[in-house]
Amino acid sequence: MCAQKLAPLLTKVKVSRFFYKACGYTDEDLKRPIIGIVNSFNEACPGHIHLKMLADAVKAGVYAAGGTPIEINVIGPCAAYSRNYRYDLPTRDTIANSMEIQLMQSVCDGIVCMCTCDKIVPGMWLGAARLDLPTIFVTGGPSLPGEFKGEETCFPLDALVPIISDYAKGLISEEELWREIGVAEETWIRTYGACPEMTTANTVQMLTEAMGLAFPYSTTTPAPYSLKLRLARRSGMCIVEAARKRLSFRKIVTEKSLENALRVLCAVGGGTNGALHVFALAYELGLSDKINPDRLDEISRSTPFLSAIRPSGPFTVVDFHEAGGVPGVMRELGDLIHRDALTVTGETIGAIIESASIKRRDVIRSRSDPVYPEGAFAVLKGNIAPRGAICRYTAVKKELLQFEGEANVCNSLEEAVIKVVTGKVEAGQVLVVRYEGPRGGPGMTEIVIVLFLLRMLGIENIAVVTDGRYSGTAEKVLYIGHVCPEAAVGGPIAVVEDGDVIEIDVPARKINVKLPDKEIERRLKEWTRPKPRVRRGVLAIWAQLAEQADVGAVLRSKI
Repeated sequence: MCAQKLAPLLTKVKVSRFFYKACGYTDEDLKRPIIGIVNSFNEACPGHIHLKMLADAVKAGVYAAGGTPIEINVIGPCAAYSRNYRYDLPTRDTIANSMEIQLMQSVCDGIVCMCTCDKIVPGMWLGAARLDLPTIFVTGGPSLPGEFKGEETCFPLDALVPIISDYAKGLISEEELWREIGVAEETWIRTYGACPEMTTANTVQMLTEAMGLAFPYSTTTPAPYSLKLRLARRSGMCIVEAARKRLSFRKIVTEKSLENALRVLCAVGGGTNGALHVFALAYELGLSDKINPDRLDEISRSTPFLSAIRPSGPFTVVDFHEAGGVPGVMRELGDLIHRDALTVTGETIGAIIESASIKRRDVIRSRSDPVYPEGAFAVLKGNIAPRGAICRYTAVKKELLQFEGEANVCNSLEEAVIKVVTGKVEAGQVLVVRYEGPRGGPGMTEIVIVLFLLRMLGIENIAVVTDGRYSGTAEKVLYIGHVCPEAAVGGPIAVVEDGDVIEIDVPARKINVKLPDKEIERRLKEWTRPKPRVRRGVLAIWAQLAEQADVGAVLRSKI
């Protein structure tokens, strides 16, 4: 008899209330929809340092709409000053795991994801996809550009490259070098927020809006604008309504919304990491057979490149926002956009972009007068990249888009850096940087430092091919990344040798080493998988469980 009474009682008792009460929440608070505020605020990154203030605005909106906000935090390191680029991409999946673990154990009716930078935004995409709760994103937005020696600057390297180049050429002394670096440190941007060019941070923020997960115009609104606070407050109100309607993540993010995101990516020349993260989200949603590099290339070929945002052109993300933002460029894309895709506001994308307007035609060009007739991405295939490799060709010097040169092979990022700084890399070569893919890195290493060193030394007539990744700041040099399959799993890039001739044709979407098939097969039979360079900790997990770049380089999370 006692057991019969106990069973129905246990279904009614909510132990979580004991802990919420201990945190100070009242009975009235706990009767309302509970909204989890997932915040990547920290004091070590300008993209995140203002998120505490924005979170207060979100909470005010949640309370105003009759909900109760409960804040949790996740990590949010900045990739730009990373001491170890191999830990960069694992940030994404760690955040997804953290969200899943925290919120699967909590009582929550909806979530607000607060994030700005490179891997944090897509990490929250993945976590939200697993939770499948009503979700809205409030992103930190871009900073206002800075200035150095009369030139507008958006990234530290905008100033550092010319300074260090001048020093290397003997044009300035070491004392002048450090003095100029000191000035650049204080002036490269004027406010907090993401570096205001088309880096990964701004790319993934914009894609979040294109997918319908954020308020219109919110992702490009500059960080210090008062509009940012108003949109944060409205987002807090919106998520309560979405929770009441049970408008879950997977009802918003579908194949159509992911295609819309790829359209915007191609039209604005987003960073190549943006494509990788969309593939990762497709993997999480079971859509990798439809949203993949082949589909990206199809979309890019049929999407005009409309906005020449740095480094593909002269404009900043602030210029793009003032010109019309994501709704403006989606309106211009017209029938290329799935207008019936739903958004977290309850409106369709079509309803949102119907009221959009374009205020600066120099920043957002018309489809009849694009910057380029095709989108910014090219997916190349050939005998060293059978499953593809990615290039954002709009940031590359046009004369390099068809390139042939002898391979100069490096088996790590460190080896490539040493070769560049010791003068062992020459113009006309194809610098191959391998064993830096998802498993080889491990962690699919960010190798953009190699490009910056080449620019500092004035070596631009060169191609760099890697199974690792490039930052959205990469420019001028012909760079081909995400080579798949990677060297560490026996991809053909593993058997390229010094002196082999590599032919790259971006318009034709081809990348090949000029060797007979039988020779490549012979080398692959003799190839031996190297031992993992990391044997414990987070990166050891990646060495064993990372998927390939064409499915987002995610940690395998399906059985």
